[in-house]
Amino acid sequence: MKRKYRGVIVLIYLCTCLFLAFFIMSISFSLLGYWVGGGKDIIDFFTTKLITYCKVALTGPLIGVITWFFYYR
Repeated sequence: MKRKYRGVIVLIYLCTCLFLAFFIMSISFSLLGYWVGGGKDIIDFFTTKLITYCKVALTGPLIGVITWFFYYR
């Protein structure tokens, strides 16, 4: 791998991994809390909150860019 592309690959990797991690955590914690609270029809709850999960997960690329800029660059 060429050295000049290494920083860009790390940036893409950080943003993607943090997006997926926050997306999975927000889904799992929200659905677990709804289920423990005695919620019914969990699929309907999931589909109505899908946009919220994506908004929470979009903080991942922001944190990835900040981490890349101050640590890897």
